[in-house]
Amino acid sequence: MARLMTVREAAEYLGVPVAHIYEAMRAMPGRPSHLRHVRLGKRRYTTQEWLEEWIGRVASEPEAPARSMRLVGEVPLSEGAEG
Repeated sequence: MARLMTVREAAEYLGVPVAHIYEAMRAMPGRPSHLRHVRLGKRRYTTQEWLEEWIGRVASEPEAPARSMRLVGEVPLSEGAEG
C-alpha cells in the first residue's frame, strides 16, 4: 500500500513551496495541472506515485505564455525608461 504524504512532505520531496502543492490540488480534475490527492477531514494527502505521475504530465505540457506579473511597487519598464 502506498504511503500517504502530507502537503508539507510533498513540497519538501519536490523542493517547491507548499503553495504550489495546494494550487495543483485545487486545479480542476482532468486538467494536466491537477495533482491527485485524498482528503481526510480538512487535510489533504498525496502519494509519491501520484507526485511522479503529476510531474510527468506537467513537464510534458507545452509551455503556457508567461503571465504579466510584477511585484507591488515595481515600475514597468516603459514607465521607468527615460527618453
